[in-house]
Amino acid sequence: MLTPAFSGPIALRDKLAHVPHRKLNAAVLAASVTRAEIEILPLVRAQLADLSA
Repeated sequence: MLTPAFSGPIALRDKLAHVPHRKLNAAVLAASVTRAEIEILPLVRAQLADLSA
């Protein structure tokens, strides 16, 4: 069975910012993060590096 996911990091961000969290499906969130992690992790690491500098 394939778990649906949001179309990318921007769609994930929009859902997290604009949809009440109780209405979000945890499995869809997990699949979306897994799919988007290639794009998201380098951005998070860069932000952390900037904060620690």
